[in-house]
Amino acid sequence: MALLKFVFLGLAGVGIAFLPVTVSFAQSLSTNPARFTAMTCQQLWYVEQQTLAEGRVCLQSERAKRAFSRADRCISSNEKILPAKAQNYLGQLRQVGRQKGCAGF
Repeated sequence: MALLKFVFLGLAGVGIAFLPVTVSFAQSLSTNPARFTAMTCQQLWYVEQQTLAEGRVCLQSERAKRAFSRADRCISSNEKILPAKAQNYLGQLRQVGRQKGCAGF
């Protein structure tokens, strides 16, 4: 059984909502950013999409939706719902993807 913690999100005009986020979200940040340069474009894409899916950000591409079809239901298309640590992690990953010339980064 997955452990849960609660994230507080302010909803405009509605008040505060309590949304459970599984502890497994931390697992998507388990790849050390120092290893990003050694990863293929495919691997970078997968880690990016995994991080978004586990953070409950709605995935955009059909490929990502199929790859993470068993992920918890998304709650927003806005990545700003992610903790700052996850946003920074994605920023580092995407920078490496751009430097490598990976499509989509």
